[in-house]
This record gives sequence, structure tokens and C-alpha cells, in this order.
Amino acid sequence: MYQRQKHRLIPFGPFMHMFPVVTGILLLQTAVFLFFLFTGNTDNPEAWVNFGAVIYWRIAEGEFWRLLFSLFLHVNFFQFIMVAFSVYLLSPQLERLFGKSIFLFIFLVTGIAGNWGVYLMDFQGVYTGAAEAVYGNMGVYLYLYLRGIVHPLLGKSIWAFVIITLLLGYPFLFAHIVAVITGFVLAMVIIQIRQMMIRRR
Repeated sequence: MYQRQKHRLIPFGPFMHMFPVVTGILLLQTAVFLFFLFTGNTDNPEAWVNFGAVIYWRIAEGEFWRLLFSLFLHVNFFQFIMVAFSVYLLSPQLERLFGKSIFLFIFLVTGIAGNWGVYLMDFQGVYTGAAEAVYGNMGVYLYLYLRGIVHPLLGKSIWAFVIITLLLGYPFLFAHIVAVITGFVLAMVIIQIRQMMIRRR
């Protein structure tokens, strides 16, 4: 059912047509970042909160929409570049493998799960960005590697990258682990369901 996938970078022109969901995510994140940049709000936590950043007490009061909205909110250049590059690098192959709708589902659910992990940590600051969705993608890749669906070199690289970035992201280690596990489990469940459907035909 799933043949081993090759990973390659694609110029942005054909990239937009081949991977519309990834392109949409990148464009939305870019638009929001530029808005904050040109309105001078990249260093204004109050503005971040107004536009959907994860903040403990607001979620505790029932503003769960923040778990989703914050995925598209990046408030400094380094954060934006790192997340955008990670999405560009890791997500296209998953969109091609799973299809547009399921990939979007995985991206959003893993991101929301990771942000829920931030909330469970009782973090009292303001948290933004799609880093948790990126970790969710990594969790998907880990499962694909164990199933032999991606090239072994890519799988080993993802393992190493996950370990290194988890160590570097120690303050939010729990949230990152939640996102990785969510991605791993979603990939396992989706692939198992697809295989069961094929066997029943």
C-alpha cells in the first residue's frame, strides 16, 4: 500500500500546486508574522494574547480556540524562520502520502495536542507558534520509519533531530513529547485503518 518515499526539496512554483495545504499554512503564518512586524507588535505580549496566543488563565476560563489559533502566530523572526523552514522541509511528503485532508487533520491535531501540553505544564507566560505541529510531524515520521515507509537514512535523521531538539527545547519538553506521541499514534491509527479497508475490498 505504502511504498518507500524519497524526500526532496521542490522549487516554490510547482511546490504551491503540488502541496496546497502546506502552501496555505506557510502563507497564513507569513501573513500573520508580517502583520505583527509592520504594526510594531512583535514585542507586545498583549497583542499576542489578543490574537490567540496560548496563555494559561485564558484557556482555564474556556478559551480553547487559542490552542488552534496560536499555531499560526509567530512573533519574532527566528521563531518564524525556524518553524516555516521545518514545515517546508517536513510537511510536503506527509501531504503527498496521506492526502490533503488527512495531512491537515494531523497537522492541526498534533499542534493542538502539543499546545494542550503547554497548558498542562501550568506555563504562566505567553506561548505562540506551530512548533508543536512540527514535533507532531516528527512523530509521524518516526512511525513511518519503523514501518519502513520512509528511507532509513531519513528516519534515522528524524530520530536524531527529535532527540536533539527535545533536549534543546527542555523548558517545553513535556509539550513536545505530547506532540510527538500524538503524531506517532495518529499515523499508526490512520495507516492501520487504511490497510483494513483495503483488505475488506
